[in-house]
Amino acid sequence: MATHDLLPRRTVSRALVQPLPIRRRKRFRRLRRLLWSLLILGLILVGAWIYILQVYAPGLRAEARTVPGIVRAQLAAHSAPYVPLAQISPYLREAIVAVEDRRFYSHPGVDPLGMVRAFWINLTAEHVDQGGSTLEEQLAKRAIVHDDRSFHAKLKTIGLGWAIDQEFSKAEVLELYLNDAYYGRGAYGAASAARMYFGTDANHLSLGQAAFLAALPQAPSVFGAAPTSPAIQQRWHTVLGDMVSQGDVTAGQVQAAGNQPLSFAFPTG
Repeated sequence: MATHDLLPRRTVSRALVQPLPIRRRKRFRRLRRLLWSLLILGLILVGAWIYILQVYAPGLRAEARTVPGIVRAQLAAHSAPYVPLAQISPYLREAIVAVEDRRFYSHPGVDPLGMVRAFWINLTAEHVDQGGSTLEEQLAKRAIVHDDRSFHAKLKTIGLGWAIDQEFSKAEVLELYLNDAYYGRGAYGAASAARMYFGTDANHLSLGQAAFLAALPQAPSVFGAAPTSPAIQQRWHTVLGDMVSQGDVTAGQVQAAGNQPLSFAFPTG
């Protein structure tokens, strides 16, 4: 009885041990297929990147170089002056970056992290308040693409954003953006906006005035038509808060600006 009892156990033991090498071979084949797939994918990506740099990118960069002329022509068509960055209030420069593209000085014209962040904020908030486009992409859309609702147009906007960043310094991009932006009430460019809303030049804008102008490009026709509405007031305070979070101004400065009513150069009643 003892001998018969042991035989099945040995048989079961051998049955359990034998498949192990087979499982190892299967794992090895799967790993080998995965490595080959990754290698092929890597080669495809490298090839695509070389194609973009050698064939597609030169055309984009050539198109990007036309942006300054387009911006100046648009301002001339609306009898609006072009103003150098040095003649634009530091508050307005900081406000635009803080609310529209806080990673402006660290990305190459395209910011995937900014897109993800904007998507998350808009998903978790009750209203859409964040855009994922960089200043370069917004500049490309306004100056060249115009309507980027199609997939192809969106890709071109992204590509041109990168190309603009390659062709111009960050200071030049910011200057072009501030001059190209529409601020409502027929005001194209920072100089016209400062004169239209506050009767001053772009270099002498206060913190509160600069934050207000930076709030306008998101919806210029809506905000500009009703500059004292709750919507623009909320956006204005968002800009001021973003400037604090970016370290551009202190909470005390923002509190002082928020407590001082804005005085417009036209009737608002």
